Amino acid sequence: MNVVTAIGMTMLGAAALLLLVRIYRGPSNLDRIVASEVLLIIVIAGIVMDAARNRSTTSLPLLMILGLVSFVGGVAVTRFMAGNVDDGTDDEPPPVTAEQQAWQTSRGAAERAAEEQS
Repeated sequence: MNVVTAIGMTMLGAAALLLLVRIYRGPSNLDRIVASEVLLIIVIAGIVMDAARNRSTTSLPLLMILGLVSFVGGVAVTRFMAGNVDDGTDDEPPPVTAEQQAWQTSRGAAERAAEEQS
């Protein structure tokens, strides 16, 4: 079991080093964000391997918290990277075109004329 965990930890360490290079070099913010998310998953995997080697469940709350932080962080980053998507929930009304303005003006004049006649 010790040989297997040593090999596993070595592989996780190598992957973590490669991810640190990706975080440093980029080239885009999205690459850095994805690399940091995967790095957090590697940290979780390392804690799980240590818990399996020691046959201990004391790190389970830490794993739950890290998993929750990873999920919430991924959702928040995804919403942030989506930017201003026009989903129809804007508070501002759409701009009025010249044609719409002319129609509203003529409609208002017709309503005023109808009110004056009554």
